[in-house]
Amino acid sequence: MQFDLDLFQSEHREWQDKNFPGWEPWEVLLGLGEEVGELFHAHLKQYQGIRMNENHDAHARDSVGDIVVFLVGYCNARGWLLSDVLNETWNHVKQREWRVRANPDP
Repeated sequence: MQFDLDLFQSEHREWQDKNFPGWEPWEVLLGLGEEVGELFHAHLKQYQGIRMNENHDAHARDSVGDIVVFLVGYCNARGWLLSDVLNETWNHVKQREWRVRANPDP
């Protein structure tokens, strides 16, 4: 099944308005920052090979999902459609040439 980002954002907006009426963008950013920190934590512990009794993959996946939820919340608080933001950004990024050679051939 195809994921519908616009439908998700619309449903999220209803949920956000019901549970966090009047949320300011900065309030959403605090939650976003916390989730990014949780992703860092999960990735670091997996990379270090410690706390192997924890499911680092599951924690990382959960954090990625939570980050997207908070990004949608931020866009809702700003009155933006995330799909528009992504389209605008991707149209610029995909034109960039990121491969750089230290010693390019003549």
